[in-house]
Amino acid sequence: MKLVLARHGESAGNLEQVFRGPGSQSDGLTAVGEAQARALGAHLATLALPAPRVYASTYRRAQATAQAIADALGTGVTVLDGVQEVDCGEWVGRAYTDMHTHRGEVLGPDGAPDFPGGESAAGVAARFRAALEPLLGGDQTPIVVSHGFALQALLIDLLPGDGAAAWADGRYAHGNAAFTVLTRTGDGWHADPLAQEV
Repeated sequence: MKLVLARHGESAGNLEQVFRGPGSQSDGLTAVGEAQARALGAHLATLALPAPRVYASTYRRAQATAQAIADALGTGVTVLDGVQEVDCGEWVGRAYTDMHTHRGEVLGPDGAPDFPGGESAAGVAARFRAALEPLLGGDQTPIVVSHGFALQALLIDLLPGDGAAAWADGRYAHGNAAFTVLTRTGDGWHADPLAQEV
């Protein structure tokens, strides 16, 4: 069983480097992001994944990226609720760098982010896993286009290791249009390598 997880291409919000929360749902891709999405689609087409099916979060930038992938693979896009970006609550408008300079304000007791007035990393991972469950176990290869924080939360939840350390060192961070191919075996999920870029 394979699962492909991809981050959307560059958006205007990414250039601003601030947390935008659910208010960014309608943000589209920049010209660079559109090119990244096309390149990602072309690359995924070379992998000859069996029965690929493309899914996107409820956010426009993810759907635009997914459409470029689907066009390259000759398939359609299904919008999948539950894989959207984190609701960062009171952190809307704060700079990404605040995650480093003010970590104590947002860390939960498990050492993972927990946004005041918003969602925790554990909550994001739980809703993401629930959304994925119906897609797994068949003959298709799901390709899910999501978001930076949401992908980190899911990967930390799926893969073995110290979650708090993974949040601290950013080992599961995905740049725009980066992707990870996961394989599920009898002992769980495996990824090699993580966050590939095209």
